[in-house]
Amino acid sequence: MAKGGNSHRNTLKNDHKPFKSKHATKGQLKNQYKGKVEKSASSGSVSKPLDKVARKNLAKQLKGNKILESKLAKSLFEGNSGAQKIITIICLTNDLSPVDIANQLFNQDKEQPQAEFSYPGISNLQIKKFKSNFKVILPNQNSILDVLDAAKVADFVVFGVSATQEVDAAYGEKVLRALLAQGIGSVVGVLPNLATAYPKRNLQLDVKQSLQSFFNHFFPAEDKLYMLESDSENSNCLRYLCQKFPQSVTWRDSRSWLVADTLTATEDGIVVEGVCRGTGFNVNRLVHIPGFGDFQVDKIEKIAKSSSKNRNEMQIDEDVENSFLPDDSRDTLDELNPEPIDDALVDEDNMWDDNGAFGVRSEGKIYFDDDASASQIAKRVPRGTSEYQKKWFVEDVLDENASDLEDEEAEAEVEEEEVMAEEEEEGEEGQKEGAFINATTDYADSEMHIDLSPEEEQRQLEEFRKAAKEDLEFPDEIELNPQDSAIKTLSAYRGVKSLANCDWEVDEKDVEKPSIWHRLLRISNFRATKNRVNKEFIKHVQIQPGNRIKLLIKAPTAIFENVEVNVKPFTVYELLEHEHQLAMVNFSFENWEEYETPIANKEAMIVQYGPRRQLINPIFNQGSNTRNNVHKQENYQHQGMSTIATAIAPVLFTNAPVVYFKPGETKGDVEFIGKGSYLGCDHTRIIAERIVLTGHPVKIHKKVVTVRYMFFNAQDINFFKAVGLFTKSGRSGFIKESLGTHGYFKANFDGKLTSQDVVAMSLYKRVWPEISTMYEA
Repeated sequence: MAKGGNSHRNTLKNDHKPFKSKHATKGQLKNQYKGKVEKSASSGSVSKPLDKVARKNLAKQLKGNKILESKLAKSLFEGNSGAQKIITIICLTNDLSPVDIANQLFNQDKEQPQAEFSYPGISNLQIKKFKSNFKVILPNQNSILDVLDAAKVADFVVFGVSATQEVDAAYGEKVLRALLAQGIGSVVGVLPNLATAYPKRNLQLDVKQSLQSFFNHFFPAEDKLYMLESDSENSNCLRYLCQKFPQSVTWRDSRSWLVADTLTATEDGIVVEGVCRGTGFNVNRLVHIPGFGDFQVDKIEKIAKSSSKNRNEMQIDEDVENSFLPDDSRDTLDELNPEPIDDALVDEDNMWDDNGAFGVRSEGKIYFDDDASASQIAKRVPRGTSEYQKKWFVEDVLDENASDLEDEEAEAEVEEEEVMAEEEEEGEEGQKEGAFINATTDYADSEMHIDLSPEEEQRQLEEFRKAAKEDLEFPDEIELNPQDSAIKTLSAYRGVKSLANCDWEVDEKDVEKPSIWHRLLRISNFRATKNRVNKEFIKHVQIQPGNRIKLLIKAPTAIFENVEVNVKPFTVYELLEHEHQLAMVNFSFENWEEYETPIANKEAMIVQYGPRRQLINPIFNQGSNTRNNVHKQENYQHQGMSTIATAIAPVLFTNAPVVYFKPGETKGDVEFIGKGSYLGCDHTRIIAERIVLTGHPVKIHKKVVTVRYMFFNAQDINFFKAVGLFTKSGRSGFIKESLGTHGYFKANFDGKLTSQDVVAMSLYKRVWPEISTMYEA
């Protein structure tokens, strides 16, 4: 140390003490923002704060728009000639009668002719006092599907709550949970027997408060239960139904639909008369009749309000204002795209349209960029494409930030030998395809059910519970038979280092791939395409909501013979463009809290989404978000899990809740098992089945371990030598060499193992979804 000087330590340590300084130095700021570039000023218009007068004007305009929308919506039901409000009455306990509730509620005025109600049945009535029309539906309370169908089309659902019997979980709560999962409009709770059960006023208030608390648990917005035995509350309830505008059900009212008032049969099909609801009808779109299928519309006739209601035949005249006939843009009933087009016919010139927009070809479809409008884009298709096949080219829409399709231009072309092999394979599959489609669309006769012996039934139940328990404790683990060759047994499986980062081809060659895989509807950007389809549908609506119409549907007359419009609601839903086609669709799945039985993968179940009910054998897979869109299959759906159910089913272009049922032994008997949401279609979603081979460490010497019981011969060890190993404690390693002839091998790991550890190897196989069929109740 120098005398009188400062000492300097020979070190490079830079001791920063930001907590002692309120302001950063220039050097600290330079290091903090090193390499960063300031954002350029926005080229668009900058929003300036509004002054007081402008804010008031804006608020006034928004208020006026809301008032106008409310008036337009309420005009649907106003007046004596307004549309009928559909009322569905559901009793949550078996001691109540829907007919008694309907009589108490709608037959208050003794001066008005008394309405007659039948159970189950549909009644039409008019309340002259409030100038309102009603269609009252009393569904069969013993069938949960009938209850859901009646509530699906209802503007108001009236729940009967008993004052003497508690709502049990086996029926009442299950119906409430299913209705909430399906989507419900406005609800009203009534107490039809409170005064009879408790004559004293103070007891009535206590019981009513308790029932109100129960009702608010499911419907928090409804703060009142109406006592039908009280004249004032009964009158208030009826006034509420007449004057209240019903809450809309989004998935239902985003498309057009109607409940049939009359149904007649003609030589060309069936004629359905009713009031248009939802967004409006278009004669070129298909219609769906639940339980019967999809059909074409031959004619739509608008009935004037002043015309007679006793007309049972379609008008012969073709007045453009009252009658609509289909044109060349009419949808077909083909569920699948045409045969895949030969790749050799496609060249780079056909990948561009006249406006310079680039289109990416993917299995017979071309997706155009959204820079130009649909009217300006000229379809460019491969040479040899017929006019019929041109209609199936979906003009997909891309978001502004969606650039993944543009990257596909740089993909490598398939070699000529592989192309020829694929053509031969597709030709062989095409010969079998006709029989395959007929087998899936024509429903076979139901087989006779034979009851098993009690001992056999108990044995199968114990096996199922044991398998489900083992899957919960040791998922995906299998054991090889010592006499079998692992190379042959596991020939379809492959080893990957990471399932989330591996490269997996979407259209790989696989003998288990469905023969219709290349003919399914494929959409690159589902959300943007869904918005475009809905906007196009609203733009081309021909019949507005509230108009009374007649639909001439090209359907078999057997529907007329099997339907009674006065007993069950006969509903017709209009489908959007392409909604008749099959695609690889995904649903989220979550068990109902009271259903604790594990559900096996590919177990038959009924899925209800939108207007459809399909019988599916779904593949359960994880709802993970991976870069390569590869997801692991789940063998079981356990209580509390949230998975994705994947199947081949008709696509839907609206947001819709999903309800799951398990089919019973008798026809029409179902059990509510879960709920979820419709997630759209995605043909690039790859589902991989995982199996885990486990071995026991015999000798442990630092990081080198001798393992047995994973394989049982040296050939199998050498074949799977390139697949990595892992342990339950998190160690990773690889096979070093085989020992002897009985399946022992040495393995190296990245850390020391314990004697309680288990060595494992993961293998994966691609699994394909199965085609679904329409559920016939």
